[in-house]
Amino acid sequence: MEILELRKQNPWWENPLRIEEDPKIRDYENALVKWTPRLKKYLFLDKNVVYSIRGPRQVGKTTLLKIMIRELLQKEQEINILYFACDLLKDNLALKDLLETYFNWVRTQNQDRVHIFLDEISSVKDWQKAIKQFVDLHGNKNVTIILTGSHTLDIKNSTERLPGRVGEKEHVPTHKILLPMKFAEYVQMRNPELYKQVQKFKLDINEERTKQFLELINGNIPQSAHNLLRLVPELDKLLEEYLLTGGIMVAVNEYTKNMRISSQIYELYIRQIMGDMSRINREEKTAKRILVSILKRITSAYSWNSIRKEADIPSQPTVDQYTGILYNMFILNIVYKIELDGTIKPASDKKVYILNPFIFHALNSWLINPAKDPFECSKEYLLSSEDKSKLIEAIVGDHLNRAAHNLRPTDTFDPSDFVFYSKTNKGSEVDFIFKTDKLFAGIEVKYQNSISSEDFRGLTKLGKGCMVSKKEFNQKNKIAVVPVSLFLLYV
Repeated sequence: MEILELRKQNPWWENPLRIEEDPKIRDYENALVKWTPRLKKYLFLDKNVVYSIRGPRQVGKTTLLKIMIRELLQKEQEINILYFACDLLKDNLALKDLLETYFNWVRTQNQDRVHIFLDEISSVKDWQKAIKQFVDLHGNKNVTIILTGSHTLDIKNSTERLPGRVGEKEHVPTHKILLPMKFAEYVQMRNPELYKQVQKFKLDINEERTKQFLELINGNIPQSAHNLLRLVPELDKLLEEYLLTGGIMVAVNEYTKNMRISSQIYELYIRQIMGDMSRINREEKTAKRILVSILKRITSAYSWNSIRKEADIPSQPTVDQYTGILYNMFILNIVYKIELDGTIKPASDKKVYILNPFIFHALNSWLINPAKDPFECSKEYLLSSEDKSKLIEAIVGDHLNRAAHNLRPTDTFDPSDFVFYSKTNKGSEVDFIFKTDKLFAGIEVKYQNSISSEDFRGLTKLGKGCMVSKKEFNQKNKIAVVPVSLFLLYV
């Protein structure tokens, strides 16, 4: 590949100010609300590492890269920053040629650190071969590489096949996940003044927030929650928005501007999901049948065999395979059963949630109510208190996964190792069990107008825990009861 070809995607080589002409930067600057993911703080650009960033579609991976490039241009020589959209490459040989061409060229001019940003790397078949060869030759020569991929299963598996070459010597986790913003980030973005009240109690500092979160799920209301309780009416309003947009920026900005989300945004997301399924030779109709069955069973526990029967799938392993793919694409959150003695039951019935509210609405309107406008379908779904409570439970589950990652931010992190549900033979159930080597805590979600003594049965059996409520706030023996919009601030 010729250097002139690379210049087309790197106009800042001629003039650093040309980064401002980039479509992603323009969209970011013109947006009514802006979000810079907290993940950015954990990408150390002075290390000899290969970072991978994976996550759902439309979450802002390319925008994050362009923001980092813009910041680097303020302090680095412009030719030391390479960006390339890899969906334009033919194969891994072309990728290898690109990397060698650039590296040999830049090293004739300086020996400073180079930053290589390869976007949508999973578009290139066998891309890991080219990365491995390049890192083996040049990985310790002042090189930082960041890869992104929306085809998340591919980038996860492929980067895991690069042991010893992606940052272990630098002692930094390198496999990063970019998810839609958490509720606390949504509050910070949509109402900065309100979030300043949260910051007074250091809930924006990871270590302090984690400490108070553990206190809360252990059944003790932190003092900060007593002080922040007065914010719940405003937090609830923002939660209503979050239930529609899911914190996905393209949906957030359209909703902020027009108070609705266009059908094109929902359809774009669906097309991209099905495109990823097609890329790995999976049938759209099979995925659709399985997803329909899952959508109907949100918050319930069931077996893959029951899905097989209802969806008319030839075999149970097919269901297992497809749900695994959808899990790795950050569409599903699969929660396994655990006994109260700590025994994990992976073969028992599972609870399966759609990971994000916007993704849920996109799938629900496409598969269950295709004749309706997706946004109107979303609003209608939330009018049902029962359906709304199901979505609230899914959001709590997603945030518990994130809290677990805060405790164990490793490259091998899997939320299913930390977050479970329990149900005894006598019917005593707890929506979520948060388990670590030192902790076994229950979290029950009761998004309803009143909570009865019967609702505490599962947590009472555990002896402690946290009840996530709609409005109620109190300390009931060793059980903390807090409104959901307040609870989510602690993740």
